[in-house]
Amino acid sequence: MNAVPVLLVDDDADILHIGKVFLEEDGSIAVETALSAEDALKRITAQQFDVIVCDYKMPPGMDSIGLLKAMKAQGISIPLIVFSGYSREDHAIEAIKNGAAFYLQKSSLLEVQYAEMKNLIFHLHRLNVAQKALLDTQKELELFSYSVSHDLRAPLRIIDGYCKILSDKFGTAVPPDAQQHISRLRAATLRMDAYFEDLLILSRSARAPIKNEQVNLSSLATSILQEFPHPKDAPPIVQEIEKDVLVQGDRALLERVMQQVLDNACKYAKNKGQVRIAFGKKQVDGRQACFVRDNGEGFDAAHAQDLFTPFKRFHPESQFPGTGIGLAIVHKIISRHEGSLWIESTAGGGTTVYFTLSDRGLGPPRRPQ
Repeated sequence: MNAVPVLLVDDDADILHIGKVFLEEDGSIAVETALSAEDALKRITAQQFDVIVCDYKMPPGMDSIGLLKAMKAQGISIPLIVFSGYSREDHAIEAIKNGAAFYLQKSSLLEVQYAEMKNLIFHLHRLNVAQKALLDTQKELELFSYSVSHDLRAPLRIIDGYCKILSDKFGTAVPPDAQQHISRLRAATLRMDAYFEDLLILSRSARAPIKNEQVNLSSLATSILQEFPHPKDAPPIVQEIEKDVLVQGDRALLERVMQQVLDNACKYAKNKGQVRIAFGKKQVDGRQACFVRDNGEGFDAAHAQDLFTPFKRFHPESQFPGTGIGLAIVHKIISRHEGSLWIESTAGGGTTVYFTLSDRGLGPPRRPQ
């Protein structure tokens, strides 16, 4: 393991020397020092540090709060520990409000003081490593999305284009069985393109920034059901939409949730004499849970959690067409809203999808009421 690079800032040269000795004693931390916040600011723009430890007050000139503000103004996000002899709570609050990672009070017991500082440094270092790994993963997802949308889908369009040319230009000369093969090829390319599209949506759902706004899910449900294609000779969908179910979240992402869940509800109830869809809210274990209920085919819910895995499905595609990615998208969006998602269903008895928002992902209750 490489030594963690740390910048120690204090206007007292003796304290800097003592801190450097204690922190570097086992070789796990490499310390650079600065006698002023101004010098520290110059150092961190030219050299990489994982953590900064800065004295609270350094008169005259810039102090730790000034350094935090200057770093923020320059877009520098290195975690900073404010190190102070002051025990006043208002100083700690001021430091944390201005972006300090921790407020550490000086102690007369140097071994204890620097052992605690080292623990904080290692904790912040681990967080920094995890954040870099997350950024690398996000970049990989972006490359994957680009590859799917440009590289992998291009051959499909070429195959479909040549199939159409064969069918249109040589239609009468192509034997009937060959025409059927061409039709199946085109249908297969359309299905594969749909898979790619849903994979892209799943990827974007994991990366899109979350906007926090009030969203009327009842209005969304009503408008979505009105726009669904419905055969003229089929009876109208019986809708039971509770008025003004209001939540806080990202409107675009929650609209995707409602579209997918309502689409599933209508699709799996299409073979019934009449499609019945209900949407509303109820209290479950002290949490407000929204639900969509249908009178469709249903399934054995013992393994319902599997449906949140891409491509997992309980009904054959020939019976109910789809990519098998829709509920994975819903699960990702609800998770990003720190909510929970679960399903109740019985074979032949319909399905109810429940979801909550901002409950820290507590998960499904044992007995929904």
